[in-house]
Amino acid sequence: MLIERKSATTLKTIEENNMNGKWTKENFEIHDKAHPEIYKNFCKYALQAAAVKARYSAKCIFHRVRWDSMIMDTMSEFKVDDGWISHYARKFMEENPNLKNFFGTRVRRSTYHSEV
Repeated sequence: MLIERKSATTLKTIEENNMNGKWTKENFEIHDKAHPEIYKNFCKYALQAAAVKARYSAKCIFHRVRWDSMIMDTMSEFKVDDGWISHYARKFMEENPNLKNFFGTRVRRSTYHSEV
């Protein structure tokens, strides 16, 4: 769960969403705008991995970002939630068409991603 300095009122409530409560595309856009440093670091590490690997794990990249935000930045007051991983992976591949298959993604019967 993302614990922010700001209240969670900026995120839609579970009752307002069908898929996994807060991890909707709309809420990702709110979260991403509030925490641009997360995506900046995600891109930095994904590009480092892409320099030596044809495919890699978005979750692994995200754990590296988490390390930076929770361990290296001891003043950080929020946690980076796994629920955003697929959003960051898709955003990265959309913005880097030469790496469009760098991360594996799944299409689910019910999804909050636009690829259905």
